[in-house]
Amino acid sequence: MESITQIIDDLKNRIDDLQSDNEGLKQALLAASSSTEVLSRRVNVLEEGLAAKVDVLHVRQMIKQSEVIKKINESESVGMDCKVFIALDGKVSLESIVKQTTDSIKISANDIKGV
Repeated sequence: MESITQIIDDLKNRIDDLQSDNEGLKQALLAASSSTEVLSRRVNVLEEGLAAKVDVLHVRQMIKQSEVIKKINESESVGMDCKVFIALDGKVSLESIVKQTTDSIKISANDIKGV
């Protein structure tokens, strides 16, 4: 049979082991928390970079669109073909093709029907 001092010593050892395990868990939790903070900062940096890149791409797209519009506005129309048909019932049909000189832009409206 164990003596009371042995039982007390055994309990002390178990308490020490539990405290040691508790400290280890605290350290692991602290390390995980630190890693989470680092990852969060990196994600924020990536989000900011992505937002800036999207803004740059949007601005470039807007510039390109405005350049195309400017070219269209400044270019001369080189010709327009138009055919008008009037049917016996009074319906009017229009077929037209407009060509622009800028970047081979071709605008067409075919078979527009009206009364």
